[in-house]
Amino acid sequence: MGNIETGNNASPPVADDVLIAAAKNGDERALEMLFERYRRPVYAFISRMLNGDSMTADDVFQDLWIKVMNKLSAYREDGKFAAWLFRIARNQVLEHFRREKSRSKIGRVTEDGELPEMMTNSESPVSALAEKELSEKLEQLLKELPPETKEVFIMRQNNLSFKEIAEIQKCSINTALGRMHNCLKFLRRNLSL
Repeated sequence: MGNIETGNNASPPVADDVLIAAAKNGDERALEMLFERYRRPVYAFISRMLNGDSMTADDVFQDLWIKVMNKLSAYREDGKFAAWLFRIARNQVLEHFRREKSRSKIGRVTEDGELPEMMTNSESPVSALAEKELSEKLEQLLKELPPETKEVFIMRQNNLSFKEIAEIQKCSINTALGRMHNCLKFLRRNLSL
């Protein structure tokens, strides 16, 4: 049960499979490193799927990591860890909607919460305002999309391949590609790009 060396800034990050193997052997630091690596993108995904409802996102996010810790020993190295993690996150969000019997809430606007991923460092107040307005418009438009199309867009922003997205959504790659195409067409039309 050896510990993972974090190395210095010059060394490359420890690969997911190395961290997973160490975490399966009880190395808590390896599990912490996986959590830190995926915390922001997974939380952003959950929050966006819940339209910025931060209280619910916090609950779903916490449940997700409990599930990950419980299922990590069963994780097989046959796929990418990020895809496995996002699949669980998606299932947790869907489970939330099933529990609440409110699948229609996907398009509902909530008043609280802003996405951590949308924060950017801008060089000027004018560009910061323009980025904020664009970001708000994008989030509003995403709420108008069908849930599956919105998921494809968000998962692509988190660097998942169309093959991984298709597996997560249990559809063909062509369907995932079509959803992305429809999403981009809709965004271009409404953002005047």
